[in-house]
This record gives sequence, C-alpha cells and structure tokens, in this order.
Amino acid sequence: MKQLKLFLMPVVLLMSMALVFSACGGSEGKSEEEKMDHLLDLQDDVVRVHDDVMPLTSNINRARQQIMDYYQEHHEGMDEELENRMGVLLQRLNDAHDGMFDWMGDWADTDQAAMEYDEAIEYYNREMERIKQVAEDMRSSVSDAEELLEELGLN
Repeated sequence: MKQLKLFLMPVVLLMSMALVFSACGGSEGKSEEEKMDHLLDLQDDVVRVHDDVMPLTSNINRARQQIMDYYQEHHEGMDEELENRMGVLLQRLNDAHDGMFDWMGDWADTDQAAMEYDEAIEYYNREMERIKQVAEDMRSSVSDAEELLEELGLN
C-alpha cells in the first residue's frame, strides 16, 4: 500500500499542476495546457509499461522459490552445469525484481511537478528507456526460468 501511495504521488502532483495551468486561461494558458497534456501523455506511456510488467514480480518470486526448493532437494550430486545455470538464473531473477523496485522507488522520489517542461520531457524519455529495460529483464528472466522449470519437470 505504501508503494502504491509513493507511486501515485507524482501523478497527483502533475494532475494538480494541470488544473492550475488550465485555470489560468488566455492564449498562454492554452499553450501551457497543451504542454501539460503532452507531459501527461508521456507519463501515461511510462506508467503503462510499468503496469504491463509489474504482475511479473509474482512470477519471479514463484520461479525463484521453485528453483531454490529444487536445489535444496537435489544439490548433492547435481551436475555442475545445472548448478551454475540455476545460480545465474537466480541472479537474473533477483536483478530483474530489484530493478523494478529500484525503478519504482526512483519514480516516487522524483518531484516531477517541479520540473520545467523541457526537463520533464527529458525525464520521461529517460524513464521510458529505463522501464523498458526493466521490462525486458523481467520478461527474459521469467521466460528462461519457466524453460528451466519445465526441463526439471516442475512446470
């Protein structure tokens, strides 16, 4: 719940700014309103990528647990190649999971409402690249984990 509040805080601040800009009126207000609409669209795009992959955290947690349980049961006499593969995959799953939560923490800690228009555009573009990388890391590690679990007869 706390993470959700931290995640939504910048959204609420940005929407508040939109209301202030739209209340100004006049031709300059229209220009500011267009800018705010553009920023909201960029922000929505970033959040959409986050929302698409966030559910994968449960897949990551489940895969990590299954791999660790399998290792605990079968580590004696385990093929070194399989043991190494499991270790690398667990690290990738951990990194992907941490990447998501690091990104969310950074997103929540950034005062987006205080940014100038050009600064905000750069920020949203940069964050889009970051969250796309997080998404790719999550998808590929989950896919590889599912493949391993299937080979082990656990999926």
